[in-house]
Amino acid sequence: MQPLSVKNLFRKDLYATENFHLSEKGSDFEFPDAINVSSIEGDVTVIKLEETVSSKASLSARATIICDRCLDNFDTVIPFSFELEYTLDRKGESADGLYVDKYGNIDLSEPVRDELILAIPTQNFCKVDCPGICPTCGHNLNHEPCQCIISEEITEGK
Repeated sequence: MQPLSVKNLFRKDLYATENFHLSEKGSDFEFPDAINVSSIEGDVTVIKLEETVSSKASLSARATIICDRCLDNFDTVIPFSFELEYTLDRKGESADGLYVDKYGNIDLSEPVRDELILAIPTQNFCKVDCPGICPTCGHNLNHEPCQCIISEEITEGK
């Protein structure tokens, strides 16, 4: 991911803003194996403050993840947002270690990756009524009904 150039903000008044549109490939980031991100898109607003610049990002990722019930892959959109402050002077204190580099750029790569991972729901279902996998024979009940006795008892309501 390319850093965002915020050097134009240095010439502007306090509280000046600059807007950026991000459109990144998921392959530019390193994600866990269970997550396949194809793209990340959204908007970032950067605001000049006294000793920092504040960035507010509202993004969404197109991803393929694994259903927790049937173990099939499915496509989904994951919205996420965050706010960060980047310190202008390296001599100043930054709680997160985020600084504007000497060329007037801020790097959002790591925060985007981290915030996206945190935004993924803890339970992921390909559809609300996903029947999952038969516990006896292991058939994916989305693709084919199984002939197990337990399956028949469940469908008959016993």
